[in-house]
Amino acid sequence: MPYEPVNTPIPGPSSFSQSGDAATLTQAAVLLATGAQLRGDSRRLRLTSAGPDAARDPALDEEFKLLGLPELAESTGRINSAYNRQLLLSRYKLPMQSDAILTETPIRDQSVFADVAQRHFAEGSSKSALDLMEICLRHPNELIRVSAAAAYSEHSSELDRLIRILVAGTRSTEDLVRSISATALALASPDHARLREMQGPALQFGAASASDTTMLVHGTWAQNSPWWQPGGDFHTYILQSVRPDLYSQADRFAWSGGYSDAARALAATDLVAWVQNHHEQGLDLITHSHGGNVAFLATQNGLDLGELILLSCPVHVPKYQPDMTHINKKVVSIRVHLDLVILADRGGQRFNFPGIAENVLPIWFDHFATHNPDVWKKYNVPAMI
Repeated sequence: MPYEPVNTPIPGPSSFSQSGDAATLTQAAVLLATGAQLRGDSRRLRLTSAGPDAARDPALDEEFKLLGLPELAESTGRINSAYNRQLLLSRYKLPMQSDAILTETPIRDQSVFADVAQRHFAEGSSKSALDLMEICLRHPNELIRVSAAAAYSEHSSELDRLIRILVAGTRSTEDLVRSISATALALASPDHARLREMQGPALQFGAASASDTTMLVHGTWAQNSPWWQPGGDFHTYILQSVRPDLYSQADRFAWSGGYSDAARALAATDLVAWVQNHHEQGLDLITHSHGGNVAFLATQNGLDLGELILLSCPVHVPKYQPDMTHINKKVVSIRVHLDLVILADRGGQRFNFPGIAENVLPIWFDHFATHNPDVWKKYNVPAMI
């Protein structure tokens, strides 16, 4: 079942002693943000996207403060994670697990996670941060396990162990778990066979004239997801309630959804070709996640757009940015607070780019909330675009 929307995170270590969706999602955010701190890119996440010398973004600072994260110095290199695990399990008198056992045995005692988290928030060291990641690899909840594995991937000496956890997460029935797992797996092992499986078969598109002027563009791993396709819940909502000119034919544009610069570049080229073959002019796009960056690249390739709507788009300026001379109307960004998938992606959370209007919904963590029809209705998102 999807997670319930979170309007306020549970501060700091308190989340590790509680249960429920808000606690689970906050724990995942703590782990992913702590990984960013240890990598040394937390400063970049907390700045505007205008460059390394830009002023700090006070809104993002406030979001980090609400998590209660201690300041951490960058940690380089890998630790002997097997030895560190032995010390940690010994501290809590937990049974050791043989390296020959490939499936992690969950720790059922919630007080263990609460105590390790409390120590980290009090101590605020790289050692306490790595202890928190290590112990959370054995958490009963899969979102917390994969978030720990994603955060730990540059620091553990047992990368194969983390990859096993991430691969298992890619088979989750929960979109958020699956996307964080696949994103982290693509960064840790970009050629892993499981990533090719997730892209699914290529779709074939013909050429025909079209009078429609709005189209949905999906993001990473979503080529075969129903929400953006004709008959899907979001497509149906947009068609019936927001944009009656939404393209609804079987040959709608799609791309591989691969997690790489090359996949996005190819998608941008294909998008330009699709528009040319369909004789579109000034097409409006509603894009989700890295689908927005595909659209940015297409404008750099000379594609003229009308309006560009970005839903939960990771910020990777200057690598991905629009050519505003090829956008005839406006660019509007809609997102949530501290998007977990964007944290796993290591992208910035907000644009500070001329011509992009930012709108942050009063929801935390959920990368998929921005294509949820109920969210659009509740927060009157159509008025934002």
